Amino acid sequence: MRSVILALLVLLAPLSHAQEWRTEPLSAIDQRYIEDARGRLDDIARRHLGRQFSGDQRFDLTLLQTMLDRQLVRRDQIDLLQAMGFVLGDLLKREENLNWVIYIDKRGRSRALEVPGKREFIFPVTMISRRVEAGIDVNVEEIYQRARGISRDIKGRTGFF
Repeated sequence: MRSVILALLVLLAPLSHAQEWRTEPLSAIDQRYIEDARGRLDDIARRHLGRQFSGDQRFDLTLLQTMLDRQLVRRDQIDLLQAMGFVLGDLLKREENLNWVIYIDKRGRSRALEVPGKREFIFPVTMISRRVEAGIDVNVEEIYQRARGISRDIKGRTGFF
């Protein structure tokens, strides 16, 4: 019996390391966190610009750009910069028919957009924040179009990857 168990462990060990990541659905806590982040960002837009996010791609991308250009969200406000990534991600989700998931790997847990049927992911939460943190000028429209292109490239692939 002991040798059978040992043989099974040896056979299953490579399988357990074959995929070093996994996903899970957004929890209620994750959903609440994202909603709160969007709400804080929306508050800033309403207070300083008299506008709010609408879900319309052109309007929301312009609003994000204006907020960055006017420095309504500073380089050190990582939570708000990442909230911008949630807004960007929501637009991608809607336009490209993607799904928000929690992506877990050896580095930790991230909120990501999964391309259905492909098991490939886009990470919009940090697309703006990392650039701002690095002091790089951000073109929100360009980031969005690049992410859409990546999504379409992934969807267009066939077979194994």
